[in-house]
Amino acid sequence: MTTRLRYRRLVSDGWNLRILTEHWSGELWYEVLSHLRQHRPRRHPQTIILNLDNAGRRRLFLKIFHPTDKFGLKDRLRDSKAFRFLKQGLALSEAGFLTPVTIAAGEERRLGFLRQAFVVTIGLEGAPLPVFLAQRCRSGADGFSIREKRNALRSLAQQVRRFHDLGFVHGDLVPSNILACRDNADGLLFYFMDNDRTRRYPSWLPQGLWKRNLVQLNRMPLASISLQDRMRFFREYCGAKYSTAANRRLLLWLETKTRRRRAECDAIDAEMSFRRLMIWQER
Repeated sequence: MTTRLRYRRLVSDGWNLRILTEHWSGELWYEVLSHLRQHRPRRHPQTIILNLDNAGRRRLFLKIFHPTDKFGLKDRLRDSKAFRFLKQGLALSEAGFLTPVTIAAGEERRLGFLRQAFVVTIGLEGAPLPVFLAQRCRSGADGFSIREKRNALRSLAQQVRRFHDLGFVHGDLVPSNILACRDNADGLLFYFMDNDRTRRYPSWLPQGLWKRNLVQLNRMPLASISLQDRMRFFREYCGAKYSTAANRRLLLWLETKTRRRRAECDAIDAEMSFRRLMIWQER
């Protein structure tokens, strides 16, 4: 059963904060504030490891956001990405998905215009999926058995299917935004990361945005993941939801979009065989 986290509202140094009081302290706020004051605006959010004396605790990560446009007009009438990150993380957790625990989120506004925002999360014992797979591929003793890999593929496909069935669409569900860690009792566990652009739509509302997540997941070659593994994932994801004809149409569409994204993002010839196109090569 998922325990609902309760956040306290707090105003400090001109910042509107949401904090978990059991993890918050004046020392932590001083460290966060010093990074915020020194940070220069950038197009993409920046993540910083906080150097605190966290004896007995996991590492803390500070993620800093800036307005999505130069004047902050888009963020004037909506929550900052930090508060959306917190809100969507809670919604996913309550739905039974694994996400990082956010211990604080804050935004600084002046006359209603957003200037900066941040979240602080507790670090996880795992690695982004591409790194996790590459590490296991290099280590013969700690590699995957066929059974373990197929069980993991099945588990991830079922989670993504349920994610979409509940109306969630991730803003950028690339493999690097899925954190994998090994659990002795449950095998491999998967955490959904960077949820500030995740949205939830009513289950009755027809929308095709979920297909974008499939392209994001599929477009990157991954260590030890073959074309057959991708097909196993696809079949498990589809299950009995679609007819055979609909599956074929979706699969053809997914291949076409994947080829296009590989050509755009990696500047390679995407006309080769799909099997060769998706072969992982260590760099």
